[in-house]
Amino acid sequence: MRLSPAKIDYLAHKLVRLMREHDAVAFNIEADELERIIAWEITEELRVEDEIDDEVNTLLDQYERQIAHGDLDQMVLRRKLKQELARKRGYTL
Repeated sequence: MRLSPAKIDYLAHKLVRLMREHDAVAFNIEADELERIIAWEITEELRVEDEIDDEVNTLLDQYERQIAHGDLDQMVLRRKLKQELARKRGYTL
């Protein structure tokens, strides 16, 4: 899933605003700094998912002949490979 930097910043701003509206949430850093941290975390999560997608594409290339002959369903194989790689990395999709 691709998100523009502007969209990531918007989401981070919205999250901080929503948290500030709740009395149960207390900040010990400035809202701007928290927004930067949240934006970085979102970007990092998307980067990890992109890495997994790239690795899945490499593995699918290795199965190209079986997929072409109809022995394997590419979408099913893609989903299984992505889940397995994410699990091995301790990453939740």
